[in-house]
Amino acid sequence: MSTYISVHTEKLSEYPMTALCHQNAPNLTLESPACDAMQNLDLIHPTTIDGNTGLNDALLILNKTYMRTCLVVNERNVFQGIISKARLSSSYVLKVAAKLGLKRDDLMVSHVMVPLVQLHTVPRYIIEHSYVGDILQTMQSAGHEFLFVMDKPSNKLCGYFDLIRLAKQVACPVRQAKLAGTFSEIIDSLWHHSEI
Repeated sequence: MSTYISVHTEKLSEYPMTALCHQNAPNLTLESPACDAMQNLDLIHPTTIDGNTGLNDALLILNKTYMRTCLVVNERNVFQGIISKARLSSSYVLKVAAKLGLKRDDLMVSHVMVPLVQLHTVPRYIIEHSYVGDILQTMQSAGHEFLFVMDKPSNKLCGYFDLIRLAKQVACPVRQAKLAGTFSEIIDSLWHHSEI
């Protein structure tokens, strides 16, 4: 049997207190360091949801946890994509249901999430030398709803940016140009942004 020892503790009140995380700072601007706006997965363990969860249950989970987004995992807890309240509440859900020939209540998160194959990433060292405006410009010009940050060379996800949240933080309108290959995709993009 192992023997454990108590570690020395100190009063937290003896240390100067600062904001717990910069991402909620009210004075975030386009000139702020990009790291200040990143959803830092090193600091806050992400909320995850199983891809087989129904849409109503997913909305309930997001509302109860006060989260706007949630990472989607499979039954082995492997990252599969990301879902947001905006997507769950949009007409995109009805379009997917019609395309699959299902009722809305029969859809699962995995049907409507932004899947892994559609997500992009940038290395953390780039973020450490970028501004919020750089990230916003990158996401809007490439049509990224989310942009993940990878810690190299460990290849560990360390954070992500959410375009809608980022635009709200700096009070900047969303001017996202989703890349469209068909007329239908152009209509979807315009419809999606009118709902945001």
